[in-house]
Amino acid sequence: MQGVRHRDIYIDDEDYRTFIEILERLQTAKDGEERYFTVYAYCLLPDHFHLLLKEEADTVSVTMGRIAAAYAHYFNDKYDRDGAIYRARFVSEPVENEERWNTVLRHISQAPERMKVWDAEHYPYSSWHEYVGEESELPRICEIPANYQQMNQEDMVRMLSAPVPRLAACIGPLTDEMRRPKDEQVLVMLYDMTKTASMIEFLGLTRAEQLKTLADLRKKGASIRQLEKLTGIGRGVIQNL
Repeated sequence: MQGVRHRDIYIDDEDYRTFIEILERLQTAKDGEERYFTVYAYCLLPDHFHLLLKEEADTVSVTMGRIAAAYAHYFNDKYDRDGAIYRARFVSEPVENEERWNTVLRHISQAPERMKVWDAEHYPYSSWHEYVGEESELPRICEIPANYQQMNQEDMVRMLSAPVPRLAACIGPLTDEMRRPKDEQVLVMLYDMTKTASMIEFLGLTRAEQLKTLADLRKKGASIRQLEKLTGIGRGVIQNL
């Protein structure tokens, strides 16, 4: 699930930790007698998250609804806001065999590196540390399958780091158009990032500040053509960012 208008849904370490604690708490009933779902892997990125989980007493839809509602309540209360924090309904796919399971696990584990957020092996807010047996201050919430428990750390790192074939993209192949934010979403992000209220104010910033913002917007999916149209800054300049 992704933040509305591509906005971050985790602002600080407490936010990441709270979400992970919600995953831990909601997996079972308070008395521990009933299991609602099982988490096998996760990765939390600034504006979205990935989960590999198994339905137990609850369906995936019910599970995702409970997780989303619990975290939205926390987030809105902490930051004194209201309304939706997620962009749209979650997207899911069934994992029907071991080969696909391995692919999805690697896809989730490598997300920080793929999104140019952090080195995947040292990213603190994913289940990587649980699979390789490293210490972490975060709760251990994943059920590690028996065949993975038998692997040594070196083999586990090698498996998690193995390339994910482009044709095996999880949740189906996304087109550039599906990934790209709309013009109005790009403007909202631009104004949020620069603390400006209009394009005139943005163009009054230093050239270095403008270019850094455009580079960050490109990382978030904005196209060169969009940025040229919205800001009036030349295509050649934007292409070289």
